[in-house]
Amino acid sequence: MNSSHANISEELLARYLADTASESERKEVEAWLAESEANARELATYRLIWDHTAAMKKGGIKVDTDAAWNKMKGKMAAGKANDPTSEVPAGKSSNGEVSAREAKTIEFRPEVRKRRLPVTVWAAAMIAILVMAFGWFFLIADKTPQSVNVATANNTTEQTLPDGTKVFLNYNSRLTYPENFEGDLRTVSLQGEAFFDVKPDAAHPFVIQANGTEIRVLGTSFNVKAYKEAPVRVDVATGKVRVTKNAHQVELVKGQGAEVLRDSIRSLQANMNLMGYRTQVYEFNAADLQDVVSSIRDGYHVDVRLSNDKIAQCRLTIRFEKEPVDATLSVIAETLDLDLRKEGKVYWLDGNGCQ
Repeated sequence: MNSSHANISEELLARYLADTASESERKEVEAWLAESEANARELATYRLIWDHTAAMKKGGIKVDTDAAWNKMKGKMAAGKANDPTSEVPAGKSSNGEVSAREAKTIEFRPEVRKRRLPVTVWAAAMIAILVMAFGWFFLIADKTPQSVNVATANNTTEQTLPDGTKVFLNYNSRLTYPENFEGDLRTVSLQGEAFFDVKPDAAHPFVIQANGTEIRVLGTSFNVKAYKEAPVRVDVATGKVRVTKNAHQVELVKGQGAEVLRDSIRSLQANMNLMGYRTQVYEFNAADLQDVVSSIRDGYHVDVRLSNDKIAQCRLTIRFEKEPVDATLSVIAETLDLDLRKEGKVYWLDGNGCQ
């Protein structure tokens, strides 16, 4: 058995629990206990087993010696009645006189001795029970569902969960879920951003824990943005989603969104362009250029900047579907009569304003 008491014997622990250890042995055990919390927990387990076996010892089978003796005397009396030589009462001759040899009554007092087992035997029994206890513990531990972690850095990835739910993770995100969903809920944890396409299962709601916010669904598709430096945001593509934080709760359907603030939940219109990192589809309707650039920056993971504030308010109505970022920015520049240049990894949009 691989245990934390590799440097201390079971016999010494047994003597310590039985209060028969010497002063030096007690100090040795106490020093071992001070080494780690694991040692203290192990001694507590030993003590539990020790107390249990002591209780078993006290509750042993009780021997009824009086009943046994009465039974024996009955057998003796029956044997005496069947003996023909015993017809004349003891102590008298055939003429009725008391014989010289008088009968003596011998009183038997059966002594019940309790057999005490050596301490080493109790220690061995204790070790056997402990081995079974550890085996049971590790058997249960092996059946405990293990957590799976999926993380991204400068990349996106798609993951299929055990129930068939598909999750598309954005950059710098982490998803944690069990190897197998058990119980009434399918619960996962998210840090960062992900698009969920949840497998319908009305009997087992799907729950996402994200920065103190709970998002609960039955079967739907939606986007969750939960980076630490910003409020949690949920945008629903299909179905229904319930968003809860503390005492605040809101239900969202297709086309609706919500932003979770510190002490409230604000309802919004869903921004489908926030899902562009997955779909590579962007559709703008009279949108400010500043918002357009923000969506492209987040969706393509590129650095796009405006050279001045005058062009930030330029409005644009356009749709892009799976276009390369260079082509997308070129079309924007051409539409708004702006100049596009690239300096290193930074794209610049420049101009004097919009007509």
